[in-house]
Amino acid sequence: MVVAMPDFFLDYVLAFPGELDQMAGAMVDVAERGGGNLLGWKHLVGRGGNASNFSAQLSKLGVNVVPVIETDEFGRMALAQFLKDVDLSHVTSTGSLSRTLAFEAEHSGRRVNIMASDPGSLSSFGPQKLAEKDRELIRQADFVCVFNWNQNLNGTELAEEVFQIARNEGRGVTFFDPGDPTLRASEIPRLNDRVLSNGLVDVLSVNENELTQLASAVGEAGSGFEGEEDNPLFQAASVFSMLGSRVDLHTPSFSATFIDGQRERVLCAGTAPVKVTGAGDAWNAADIFAQGIGLGHKDRLVFANATAAAYMRRPDLEPCSLTEILDQVGEIEKLNAR
Repeated sequence: MVVAMPDFFLDYVLAFPGELDQMAGAMVDVAERGGGNLLGWKHLVGRGGNASNFSAQLSKLGVNVVPVIETDEFGRMALAQFLKDVDLSHVTSTGSLSRTLAFEAEHSGRRVNIMASDPGSLSSFGPQKLAEKDRELIRQADFVCVFNWNQNLNGTELAEEVFQIARNEGRGVTFFDPGDPTLRASEIPRLNDRVLSNGLVDVLSVNENELTQLASAVGEAGSGFEGEEDNPLFQAASVFSMLGSRVDLHTPSFSATFIDGQRERVLCAGTAPVKVTGAGDAWNAADIFAQGIGLGHKDRLVFANATAAAYMRRPDLEPCSLTEILDQVGEIEKLNAR
């Protein structure tokens, strides 16, 4: 059983069919006319938030996943539609809805998303929001996953408390994806002191920007990984590897895992995505799934990359099926056999 917390967002995705500067120019043109409409964009409305997207993908793969989330009545009703086969008994409706407007466009040769979010109840989801039944759930879980520290002002306290319960009273693997820490850079040292450097995180899942920022607050990298002394990303990963965490790094071109001074890297599929919002959540879900069924590091990364690729090729926000994932596995294996 997997526990995921603490966020659900109602997402509205606006996908522009072109470059970011063209998108900005189109908005300026409308503004200079005194206002008006923009046509030709793709609109998607649906489930968002790391924990809920992650839960949707795991559920699609047949995993028993239980989200712990606070939202409002409308959010609870919406989540019941988005996660029809998921246990929502730990989702409360005593708070306020979290919402995101995401713009997608091409920039510097890749598809990017720019999100404007109202975190709602997520912004104050601390240990005080955990009921005793939530704590018991954490004790019984095989994986305990905390997301979106960057939008949760009580995120350090939440991660510390949840992972301590899992460590001291439970049996589960602790998994942490903090999100983009840029706007809370001054709080990274405290997060490192209380959570990352304190032996509480088994798996740290990050992208390039997140890894570099988090590592810079810990201190100088150690010996690094053989043959990669000049790679700043790999040097940053060595910081947390020495502290006992496995680092799972996902980038647009490759993913890698770092543990005990060892590294495994797998290239990603190179086709143009239909969308990018939510791809990291699909990757995380597949990463956990693959570990849970006992795949080795390389096969785990291949499966996670394939899941993200399959998700990005879907025209909607729904999770991808195992068949869709396996269709991508062969392509990624061929790419990495060259």
